[in-house]
Amino acid sequence: AAAAICAVLPAAPSAASTCASRWRAAELQFASLLQLRLGRDGVAAPASEVEVTRIHPDLAFTSPPDVRHARCRLQTYDAAKLPPAAIIIPYLHENLAMMKRFVGSLIAYTPDRLLQEILFVDDANDALHSYADFLRNLHPKVKVHRNAQREGLIKAKMTGASLTTAPVIVFLEPHCLANRHWLEPLLARLVDSTTRVVVPAIDVIPEDHTERYSFVGEPWGGFGWNLEFTWPGNAGQRNASWRNPEPYAMPALSGGLLAMWRTWWERSGRYDEQMSEWGSENIEMSLRVWRCGGSIEVVPCSRVGHMFRRRRPYAFHNQAGFRNKLRLAMVWLPEYMPRLLKQYPALQSVEAGNVSERVALRETLQCKSMDWYLDHVYPELKRQL
Repeated sequence: AAAAICAVLPAAPSAASTCASRWRAAELQFASLLQLRLGRDGVAAPASEVEVTRIHPDLAFTSPPDVRHARCRLQTYDAAKLPPAAIIIPYLHENLAMMKRFVGSLIAYTPDRLLQEILFVDDANDALHSYADFLRNLHPKVKVHRNAQREGLIKAKMTGASLTTAPVIVFLEPHCLANRHWLEPLLARLVDSTTRVVVPAIDVIPEDHTERYSFVGEPWGGFGWNLEFTWPGNAGQRNASWRNPEPYAMPALSGGLLAMWRTWWERSGRYDEQMSEWGSENIEMSLRVWRCGGSIEVVPCSRVGHMFRRRRPYAFHNQAGFRNKLRLAMVWLPEYMPRLLKQYPALQSVEAGNVSERVALRETLQCKSMDWYLDHVYPELKRQL
């Protein structure tokens, strides 16, 4: 999510300094959140004992610290009453060691009945970064689909979803680590609502020390009028009546980690198929879900570690980011377009393509207005007007 800050910067001489300053701001946001970790000493929690699965030696991984709230550790779930899930993980130029241990943690910490499959979507990696045969041999539930050409993250997710059949879809990223009983709390919240999108509390795997795992508390996600994702603070700061570890509403998805019913994924419009590579799809989905009858919720009893990277390991075209942002604005907040164009004058020269299909979706779903969203979901953004 932090790396997404630089996704829409124009290719101009000043872009590097602007990107650096925004990246530093995101680092400071996370540094503040990290102070809320257990012990409040600001030091990444050391990994605990090594857990080796009995299925395959390459699934060995170092267990993360169990940073769940005490009430979460006492919670039990009846797996027979929960729906199975398909986990979809697109990847491009990723680190195989991290992918192996992530699979190990998923197998170790996910009840077998609830895990229908883990589908990796190889987004046309070169031979050095494909790993397809290796991944398939890790476990019978691990599958790999290879794209003939690079589709980009957005389309790769859509491809993965179309190739699975489980009633629940879970999108994850390859540079993660699952913590204990991470899936059951998400599924339990989905059982209560067919239009809810749920996300785990996202802890941090430091990029320079990937063997560590840092507890981050319970942050909530939002965005500014530049339509870029941010982590403004923690749940308790936003809602004084909230009590840990209760699930809490969040205005916007960071993007990479979420679970939802397949039926809602399909009915609510999946992603915008005309968006390319990645960027803005998380804000588009956030506005669409909230305004079209759904909700977004963080479930603190579900915790997943995620490595936030300083730079992408693959090429990204700024023009794609601009186009995605413009499509988002044209469909979901056209009344605020003058404000966006003032902030991003470069968008005036971008061709967004035909958005009539997405506008028709908005009308079919009888979605509420942006003003409703500002009043009922994200009043903090309204105060920035």
